[in-house]
Amino acid sequence: MEQTQFKNVSFNVPVVLSRISSYQKEVRDIISANYVDFVPFNTSSVIDDLKLLEMEIKELVASTDLLTVDKSNVASNDLRNYQQDLEECVRGYKIARKLLSIHDLFESLNLTYNGYEKTAHILGKIKSLLDELEDPVLAELHCLHSFIVRYETEYEKLISNLNGKFNELVQLQHRSFQNTKSVTIRINRDENLLYQVVVTLLNTHHNFHTVCQFLLENVFAPVIVKPVSLICDEKSNEQSVLIQLSYQLTVGEELRPGYKTVLSNVMKIFYNLSNINIVVSEDECLFKVLAKQMKKPMCTMLIERCLERDIPGTIEDMKESSMVKDVCEFNAFLHTTNFVDGENDHLLEEYANSIETIHQQKLCDNVLDTAIEIMKRESHEMVLIQDHEYQFVGSSKTELSSCMVTRTVVELKKFLDKVLAEAFAHGDAASRFIKTIATILERYMVDVPMANEKLLFKIPQQSALFRNDCTYLNYWLQKNDDKLNDHGSFANISDALKACGEDIFQQQLNSQRAQMMQALEGFKLSINLLELGTEQQRAIRQCIRQLELLKNVWQTVLPDPVYKQSLSGLIDQFLREVMKRIQSLEDITTAIGNGLVLLIDIMTETLPNLFKEPNEIHQLAKQWMKLLQLRQILCGSLVQITEQWAEGKGPLTMCFGADEIKHLVRALFQNTKQRQTCIASIV
Repeated sequence: MEQTQFKNVSFNVPVVLSRISSYQKEVRDIISANYVDFVPFNTSSVIDDLKLLEMEIKELVASTDLLTVDKSNVASNDLRNYQQDLEECVRGYKIARKLLSIHDLFESLNLTYNGYEKTAHILGKIKSLLDELEDPVLAELHCLHSFIVRYETEYEKLISNLNGKFNELVQLQHRSFQNTKSVTIRINRDENLLYQVVVTLLNTHHNFHTVCQFLLENVFAPVIVKPVSLICDEKSNEQSVLIQLSYQLTVGEELRPGYKTVLSNVMKIFYNLSNINIVVSEDECLFKVLAKQMKKPMCTMLIERCLERDIPGTIEDMKESSMVKDVCEFNAFLHTTNFVDGENDHLLEEYANSIETIHQQKLCDNVLDTAIEIMKRESHEMVLIQDHEYQFVGSSKTELSSCMVTRTVVELKKFLDKVLAEAFAHGDAASRFIKTIATILERYMVDVPMANEKLLFKIPQQSALFRNDCTYLNYWLQKNDDKLNDHGSFANISDALKACGEDIFQQQLNSQRAQMMQALEGFKLSINLLELGTEQQRAIRQCIRQLELLKNVWQTVLPDPVYKQSLSGLIDQFLREVMKRIQSLEDITTAIGNGLVLLIDIMTETLPNLFKEPNEIHQLAKQWMKLLQLRQILCGSLVQITEQWAEGKGPLTMCFGADEIKHLVRALFQNTKQRQTCIASIV
């Protein structure tokens, strides 16, 4: 039996090899004719013979494999040679068969009844064959390059035809005029042809980038940010669906459409665009392809340029708003129409869930903006705050005193009352409101001094008002301490407010002291001076005038304790400097002494009037008694001075030391026994 099989193999192998060689020659002629000489060549008979030859090869290979498995010892060398020859020829046969298959597929492209889908399917098979190069010899064949070039040509031709046909079926047009723009989308109702074109484009992995760009730039962008005239008509024309919109190129911010109008228009557009949403399978449709490029930028634009600006800025408006529900319903609509990309499908829903938080932040931002606007108002109008309304903290105890504050700070305080009431009326937003109040007060300490820097440092009344304003706000914090006590930052803000007002007012006091010292430069006393002139009197009167001006602008503005403390401090410095210069004289002539007494009389007549109760100057100005005693010394005799000193027990000892009295005696009186006796008694 095995011997018979071997004879059959030995007979059939040469025959099959000969037929394979003949087949290879025919394929070579076909390829050469079509891809070298470009002469049409009929391949139908070759294909029929190919099928028969392939069956014979399979039977022959099976026979040789069987002999090999049985390990026949008969003519083993001949069998091995037959097998090698057969393997080589089979390899050549497979190459020839593949080339003929590719060629046959190219030929089938020319059939008139081929549709777009079938053409794409054939090109897909050709691409698979060209990519599957099992035998390295294939890559070295010159004809393979010709196949690749032809495939690329046919593929580009198909894509070009598909794009052209798609543009016929879906017409996207826009025209710009001087101030307006018109956009038209016309969709052909030939569903079968549209289906073939779109499905084929999808199967060729077409990205529809041009369509996406057109829709984003010319349709959705203007619909989201501008008022548009939109016409969506799918009934009046049996052959096409029409989407048409026109809009102004430049539109003011105040004319932007509300979010409800925007969502409604976008839904209308998607509803009519659904005529091109060809569904290939459950997982693939045209809208899903468009969504991969459009979903994120469109939703981002909708959020940033429409929804965000329409989030209510007041609690009342937020209660009446249906924005959260509307955005969720719109997101569900996009999902229903299959406008999904798998990555950004929850973008709008997540934003809708954050609208309440954004509203609270926007509300707080509006509160802060309103407060800053109040702060920046130029208010020179003053408001009287009565004792029961305004608490001032003195050095040792709490006192109540009337004063003046600006209309601006009164309005700010009323606004803070309103904000605090809103905070506790809406517990979920309370924390944000409280933090905003803290921010308002912190901004007050920065913005107001910066905006009114020149006024605060140059005009005494303004610095006094600012001090009162800061204390007024500090009092408001103390008054509402029970509501704010859970927020530790207010303790620091309270201290900072008080310090801010005091610092500004203290700088004004320092400025007044500097002006006074500058004026006293005219009060020059020297040993060579024979009598006082107008210069010294002018310096004293200038300082008194300065204090009187401060009285006019401070007495009704500052709380009484603060006014008394501030003005008495300036008076003390004034008196101290004048007396220091008088006491520094080595020789005081009668003329100079009389002049100094006249100047002291001017001061004693005018300075008490700086206070509502003139006699209060004795308690408020520490240097006042010393001034009066200095006048007594300038007018008195040696006997009177001795009696006033009274061996260190008289009234002069309250303000003067022994050395000071001795120096004045030497300056006022000549060196006599009486002066020596007087000086000797002063110890």
